[in-house]
Amino acid sequence: MKVIYNRFIPFRGFVAINLFGVIFARREYRQISDKTLRHEQIHTAQMRETAYLFFYLLYLFEYLYLLVRMRNFRDAYRAIRFEREAYRYESPPDYMKKRKPFQWCYL
Repeated sequence: MKVIYNRFIPFRGFVAINLFGVIFARREYRQISDKTLRHEQIHTAQMRETAYLFFYLLYLFEYLYLLVRMRNFRDAYRAIRFEREAYRYESPPDYMKKRKPFQWCYL
């Protein structure tokens, strides 16, 4: 998985962001942890399952819906189904080998 370290993407306060399967990480976090890398690998699998563009559309719509419902930015972000899978399974090193397609639908 390609990781590009830079000082612009993502915004300050974030370690990394996955854009179409390429991870952009803040330069000050060089080397990102294995846990963060696995988190982003889960997002890449989700992107493939949703033809990339639909991942971002579903992500945005669900975030906005949850934000209105929860009235809290962080809680809404953590409740997005894509993030729930990524956070829940970022620790087990072998998760990607056992992961079932569309696992995010079942959380």
